Amino acid sequence: MCDLVAAAADCCPPLTDGVVLVDALTAADAEAHWAGEDEEQARRFGWYPERSSIEQVRAFLADTERQWRDNGSRRTWAIRDAATRTLLGGCEARLEGDGTAHLSWWIFPEYRGRGFASLSVRLMIRYAVQGLAVRRFVACIEPDNLASRGVARNAGFVELELDVSGERPMLRHELAW
Repeated sequence: MCDLVAAAADCCPPLTDGVVLVDALTAADAEAHWAGEDEEQARRFGWYPERSSIEQVRAFLADTERQWRDNGSRRTWAIRDAATRTLLGGCEARLEGDGTAHLSWWIFPEYRGRGFASLSVRLMIRYAVQGLAVRRFVACIEPDNLASRGVARNAGFVELELDVSGERPMLRHELAW
């Protein structure tokens, strides 16, 4: 567990494969994160037709830091280019008490289609297994989101079923470790 007085960046372990660096999203990322959002991201994460405001992004980042610092149930990482540290997007594990984590990820438009999400999700899964005792991963993805379905497939997930119980139909993907 992270010391509560330590900075969230010290609590969130940096993960890398040499191509991507997955590390703490901090207040310093607010402008880049806000600038990177687009209609596609807003639609997938339920904000559409509005984009988030810079104030909402700052609140999200503050909560992200608090979750790490307080050993919370949501662990969110920045996805960065390992060489330049440019913010490319983010990924998140929402932990349940039964060893399950619900995963999500997002890549900003100019960096999509280059494999950054797949690499980052693999790093996040490895950390969750080793550092958080997660044994089951779930990703719920809209059927028309072919890119995210590809990321899930590349990370080893199996596409199971269409869930129509919520506001939007979602394909349930699972990976057991």
